[in-house]
Amino acid sequence: MAEIKTGIFAKNVQKRLSRAQEKVLQKLGKADETKDEQFEQVVVNFKRQESEGSRLQREMKAYMASIKGMQQASINLSESLHEVYEPDWYGKDDVMVLGKDSDALWEDFHNKLVDSTLLNLDGYLQQFPDLKTRVAKRSRKLIDYDSARHHMETLQASGMKNDRKMVKAEEELKKAQKVFDELNVGLQDELPTLWDSRVGFYVNTFKNVTSLEAKFHREISLLCKQLYEVMTKLGEQHSDKLFTIQGAPSDSGPLRLARTPSPPDDDDDSPRPARRWEPTTC
Repeated sequence: MAEIKTGIFAKNVQKRLSRAQEKVLQKLGKADETKDEQFEQVVVNFKRQESEGSRLQREMKAYMASIKGMQQASINLSESLHEVYEPDWYGKDDVMVLGKDSDALWEDFHNKLVDSTLLNLDGYLQQFPDLKTRVAKRSRKLIDYDSARHHMETLQASGMKNDRKMVKAEEELKKAQKVFDELNVGLQDELPTLWDSRVGFYVNTFKNVTSLEAKFHREISLLCKQLYEVMTKLGEQHSDKLFTIQGAPSDSGPLRLARTPSPPDDDDDSPRPARRWEPTTC
């Protein structure tokens, strides 16, 4: 077993040395390098796609974390209202129910986003590590192929009639070409297909996000409107109460809470008149 491991280690070291030597010769212009500009552009697209997908995943996770933060902030705000709300005030039970319904909407919004976007995004990105490994392996096997080809060409140019060396060189060249071709053919098909799939993936992702967010805002706005109505009736129940600011100048008089304007109806799309600016005089 130790001898096998030693043999494999030595073989791998020899491969790395041979590749390094081949790359040096190519950089010095003493050996030509097999080029595939079309595939190189495919790899550029692949790296860009992976980078963009990784950023989308990070931002989506941050978006989810913000939703959970807003959910907790909403809970805290509701609990503070429940704490100060006295038993004989109008709508005590309604206020409690509205707080629970609000929390349920936030939770449902978050869970549906996870199921429809984050899990799909994770699956989308799981395609990249294996392809990335195969692209790197293809690059190494291309160097092996060039090295075997140059070795064969060197023997042919030397004029030496050593059939044994020539046969071995031919076998190594065929083997290197076969390994390279098997990797190359698969990647030539898979990488462009993955690149094209990004459009549909982005469309589905953001359609899901915008649809769920629009639905959430419609439903949460109804709860806000109901709470507004409860507060309005509570204010009418205690219309004789004043709200004053302690320490205000004596000539300012008591400060009454102005009646808050009613929230606009959802169907009211009429344009609002523009404000006129008028100069003031001293």
